[in-house]
Amino acid sequence: MIHKVQVYAPGADVGLILDAYTYAAFCHRDQKRKSGDDYFIHPLAVAEILADLRMDVETIAVGLLHDTIEDTLASREQIEQRYGKTVAEMVDGVTKLSKLTYRGKAEEQAENFRKLVLAFGKDLRVIIVKIADRLHNMRTLDHQPPDKQRSISKETLDIYAPLVSRLGFDAIKSELEDLCFRYLYPEEFAELVTQLETTAIERGEYVAETAAILHEALASRGIHADITGRVKHLWSIRNKVKKSGKSVSDLYDLLAFRVLVPDRETCYVTLGFIHLLYMPVEGRFKDYIAVPKSNGYQSLHTTVVGPDGRPMEVQIRTPEMHRIADDGIAAHWRYKNGRLAVSNAELERVARLRGFIQLARDVEDPADFMEAARSDLAANIHVFTPNKDVLLLPEGATALDFAYHVHTEVGHHACGAKVNGRMVALRHPIKTGDTVEILTKPDANPTRDWLSWATSHRALGKMRKRLRELLEDQGLARGRDFLDGALRKIGSSLKRAEEDKTAPEKLLARGYKDLDALAAELVDGKVSPGEAARILVPETAPTSSLTPGVMASILQRVRRQVDSPILVNGETDILVDYARCCRPMKGEPIIGYITRGRGMSIHKQDCPEVRGLDPDRQVAVAWDDRVSTLQQGLIVVESEDRPGLLAEITGLCATYKINLWKADVRATHDRKARCELGVVVQDVTQLTRLMGKLRNVKGVLSVMRA
Repeated sequence: MIHKVQVYAPGADVGLILDAYTYAAFCHRDQKRKSGDDYFIHPLAVAEILADLRMDVETIAVGLLHDTIEDTLASREQIEQRYGKTVAEMVDGVTKLSKLTYRGKAEEQAENFRKLVLAFGKDLRVIIVKIADRLHNMRTLDHQPPDKQRSISKETLDIYAPLVSRLGFDAIKSELEDLCFRYLYPEEFAELVTQLETTAIERGEYVAETAAILHEALASRGIHADITGRVKHLWSIRNKVKKSGKSVSDLYDLLAFRVLVPDRETCYVTLGFIHLLYMPVEGRFKDYIAVPKSNGYQSLHTTVVGPDGRPMEVQIRTPEMHRIADDGIAAHWRYKNGRLAVSNAELERVARLRGFIQLARDVEDPADFMEAARSDLAANIHVFTPNKDVLLLPEGATALDFAYHVHTEVGHHACGAKVNGRMVALRHPIKTGDTVEILTKPDANPTRDWLSWATSHRALGKMRKRLRELLEDQGLARGRDFLDGALRKIGSSLKRAEEDKTAPEKLLARGYKDLDALAAELVDGKVSPGEAARILVPETAPTSSLTPGVMASILQRVRRQVDSPILVNGETDILVDYARCCRPMKGEPIIGYITRGRGMSIHKQDCPEVRGLDPDRQVAVAWDDRVSTLQQGLIVVESEDRPGLLAEITGLCATYKINLWKADVRATHDRKARCELGVVVQDVTQLTRLMGKLRNVKGVLSVMRA
């Protein structure tokens, strides 16, 4: 292990490793593993894995010491005194991560996973030690009971394998997945191993012959290449079988050939020659050199029909690209005077983990975070900003997803997008290679429609949070208006209540910390306007409701001679007015409110304005099915701005014999049009049917009631 370190980091202080080796061996003396072996075999193996990853001496020392605080009498203070603050903090960090479990409730799993991700931001090397620890534990899982084998394997497959992939340790990821496969699905694993073993000799001959053909073909064109062939790892084959529904014997693209050539330009030349030699399979070419994966991986991938008509994958890369593929971010380590000469912040940038760490900070709900993290780890679409920076998004992402991945505020204030220079809607799907530009407006904000326009959990989580904030702000303003109205009825006002020095005491006595808390409960319907007013002005508060006799007297004053479609206590001759705030229509649940001077105002039952009205003046009402009527409705149609659209919309209304009382169309700055359409309909069913027809008009983006 020390020899390895001296090769890749000449001048490193290997004395630190030797001292940590001696100290850890002393701390773990007489301890045994479940296998019966000396416990110290484990931290030594972890340190060796870290040396294979070309880690610095401090991290290797932490690998040797990582279990001392948790499993021995050693303390953090002792380690800091002996090895310094950095090593002590890293050992303590690994100890804390070791205490996280993922086998409890879903929320606890998600919260612990969040802590694991946030540890990235403190020191990435802590996570790498933890990964080495998990790899050796998986290699020696035979000695655990079956239930423990399954739970540890599931945790590894769900959490650690994707993280290892994000860090670019491809070889470790493949090994972890195959080990998890062995313990989670032992029968499938054994069957697949047997099937592959029966064809191992024939497959080996095929690989040798094909590699020789490739080598000779490239050499004849002056390209010196190192060519190797292998079977894809078992978990990958298992997933391919599940996805295709075929048996292993029917799958021919199980082989992958790796072609290493001297430089980037030769990669593309080699690709051309291989495509001349063997027919490429359509849709199976990926250029990860021009557009690297988020972990820095670069290679050309193509699938061709090889000898005997077998599909085979060919990966073409340089030796440096190959080192990055195997070593991940460790391929970027730089050593100066034997020490790792790269800051943790730079490591974070190399790993492209910034967005992932920010996700852990931004998404509050543990379940939302877990889903967002899984989506983020599975991201595989590469798109460009106007500055040619690369963003990684999940399959099926839209321009709105892109906006939120650029920055939260860009997402919140998005009003349109350009994809490859062409104007598109925010819900427009994007694909690998697209260049996306987001247009913003300072007064723009998310709407509930946006939740159906995005697919990434990161964007959805940020939108939901913003919508909750907007709802709270709007609700608070409305609650204050309701409270002001209730106070004015008893000769006071909200302004007077705010100036009243005794108000805080009155509010605290009833369990409210301030006026806003009371206003919030008022708009939520937990307290009526009258009750809220009486908290602040108890001496003038009314103490009785309207009696049935008084109610009858009020109704008498609002009678009219012509029947209306509204039934009040079985009567129809009541003067009614349809509230503009919600525009109720026949067929919708309604409630009446006796106004002062305008008869009875009819609202939808779920109208937010009703919550702020005096409950003593609210009356149960219903639609009279015997009376036919025409009602005014207002529809907002958002569409592309194209000639003839208004004529098409009005023509559709004429086809269905629906009169218009308003048609106001305005073009917006983002090449869209907004049309307020006033219609006259018989009931809500007719209105809904018309809205459905309007949505089918070419260029219409959304149709909603105003």
